Amino acid sequence: MKKTLIDTAMYLGLVLVMVGIILPLFMGPQTMLYKYLFATGAVLILIARVLTTYRGPHLRVKRLSRILVWSALFYCTGAFFMFYSPKPQDWLAFVLAGAVIQCYVSIAMPRAMRKSLEEDRAKADTKK
Repeated sequence: MKKTLIDTAMYLGLVLVMVGIILPLFMGPQTMLYKYLFATGAVLILIARVLTTYRGPHLRVKRLSRILVWSALFYCTGAFFMFYSPKPQDWLAFVLAGAVIQCYVSIAMPRAMRKSLEEDRAKADTKK
């Protein structure tokens, strides 16, 4: 139950961040709705990332899951700059940084998990 609630918060947060980024393109930056949608999504992502922890023995996978928290922090920093920056484009740098980190981890995490499972199997085979 807890895992599905955290996953739902994560997906809802990602959708809200996406809508918060795309909405100014269609409705114009004069509407303030996109700022609140983006900020809500960023906070939901941060909460979900903090509550999702890897408890396995593989250190690389654990480090990669911690990096995802940094991605959420970049989104929250972008939300801060949406509200308090004199330039309207400052938040984009933080959103892009968070997206790059998230893309990197989405590629590196499955590879690290697969490699660690292969190492575990090799260790189990040498013990027999």
